[in-house]
Amino acid sequence: MDELVETDDTRTAMWLPGHALNCYVGDAQLRSWLLTPGLLTQRFRDSCGAKFRVKKPPERLVGNERWREVGMCCGDTIWVFARTRFPLATLAAAPWLAAIGDTPLGEAVAAHGGVARTEFEYSELGPHHDVIAAALRHARLAPQSLWARRSVFEVANQVFLLQEVFLPHVGRDA
Repeated sequence: MDELVETDDTRTAMWLPGHALNCYVGDAQLRSWLLTPGLLTQRFRDSCGAKFRVKKPPERLVGNERWREVGMCCGDTIWVFARTRFPLATLAAAPWLAAIGDTPLGEAVAAHGGVARTEFEYSELGPHHDVIAAALRHARLAPQSLWARRSVFEVANQVFLLQEVFLPHVGRDA
């Protein structure tokens, strides 16, 4: 599981528990989105209404993992970029994960049940981190540091990793 969570570019990042964010995230609106209780998708629906949509490029194989990336958008603006890394062993044990399509991960997991999740960890990551570079590329933004959160899920005795990057427009310009 450590290999799933700690990639070469996040090994040196300082990951924080949620209760520490008051000391590190001065933007109250951003902090509120990072600490969203419940389904992040529901918060999008509440904030964006009919303008909420999910932009999902094709999934890809990276080593022994299938990567699912989505942009959670309000209108045409990506507010959150999410990358889920599914080891092939996890998909073999829980094949429904490979068939969720455009459904937001949180909604798919909630509908299926039987999935446990660790508490989120948070970090401000620079543009040299792979997940931040991908988020910036998808949102067509200049290089900059962004806040991200991650959590490990367990299903059928297998794990997968969710990483979410919060872009500068999150919660604004609805």
